[in-house]
Amino acid sequence: MDQLDHDIVQDLLPLYHDGVCSDKSRAAVEEHLKTCEDCRAALTAMDAPLPEVEKAADDAAVAVKKISGEWKRGKRRAHIIGVIVAVVVCAAAAVGIWTLTTWTCIPMDGGDYTLDVYRLRSGGVGVHWDFREGRETWYALTFREEADGLHYYLERPILRVELFDFDSNYNRGGDAMFESWSDDAMETEAIYFGLGEDAVLLWKEGEEVDLPAATAAQEEMWAIAELPPQEVPQE
Repeated sequence: MDQLDHDIVQDLLPLYHDGVCSDKSRAAVEEHLKTCEDCRAALTAMDAPLPEVEKAADDAAVAVKKISGEWKRGKRRAHIIGVIVAVVVCAAAAVGIWTLTTWTCIPMDGGDYTLDVYRLRSGGVGVHWDFREGRETWYALTFREEADGLHYYLERPILRVELFDFDSNYNRGGDAMFESWSDDAMETEAIYFGLGEDAVLLWKEGEEVDLPAATAAQEEMWAIAELPPQEVPQE
């Protein structure tokens, strides 16, 4: 077979590379490639990616890597934010529940409890209250000054919830004792237990308040308890 001219082979190489030349041309090119190193190198170079294509591929890989990194960082950041939000929400809910069920701010009235007031032999006045059925709750004994005198009264939380099962029945009733009153020591005209129409008079300046005498059990209770008297606040 006659050897093809080098320049002709150079023109046929793209067709040979793509497999679209005739069988005769293919055989001639392959015969030439056996002895021509330059043509073999040119044929090999045709399989190498173009610089632009390689650069585009590298740029795409960098972009994908960058997007992947940003997505991972965003996911981690979203997870951290989610945890913080969850903690804040739980803390706010806990504080809200605690406030609604333990912060005493609602005055209680006669519909919430029954009251027993009596006078001890020592001259002190004892007060016992029992909550009506279904009205048991956490509570506090407090006081405030009104136009007619000083009023002690019970307060409950916003939500009436029995939080604890006290053996002492603290959230079902209670007792208080008031004593050591004298006209000279008092800076209020009268002392009541309760508010409004539920107020019960315990002491009034210059007047003997008619109260039932304490029972033997009540006298014994305070003798055993030896609790300090409730101090009347001074202005």
